[in-house]
Amino acid sequence: MNNNGNDYKPDVLSAVEYFYRALTARQPAEILNAVQDDFVLKLSPGLPLPGPREYHGGEAAVANVWGRIPAYDFALRCEPDRKFVVADNEVLVLGHYRGAGWESPFAHVLTVRDGKLATLRQITDTRCWPEPPAANSRES
Repeated sequence: MNNNGNDYKPDVLSAVEYFYRALTARQPAEILNAVQDDFVLKLSPGLPLPGPREYHGGEAAVANVWGRIPAYDFALRCEPDRKFVVADNEVLVLGHYRGAGWESPFAHVLTVRDGKLATLRQITDTRCWPEPPAANSRES
């Protein structure tokens, strides 16, 4: 585990690590196991994906965001580089999204409750992201 924060919180960091393993493996069932039923995902404004910038519930996040990304053929990889415990149940993750010929830095602010993610706030430079192919775009 890569923790550079001042307080080591193994349960909090274990939950974060589990989530990123599931996300990297593109395993929807594991992603759902990693998040609370009332999970909230807040995306950066300008992200080139159709739909709202906020999703409530893991099912909504998987169906409308993480489950859609492979269809856009971004060759997207989410690569967390550093994790900082910034509060009792809050972790800041710095990393990069990388794809075929592009990359964008990100910061994810995660809150963990009872061993699962409760919220994820995404901050990324959306100008670095490619536009999804027109044939795969969907109206929101």
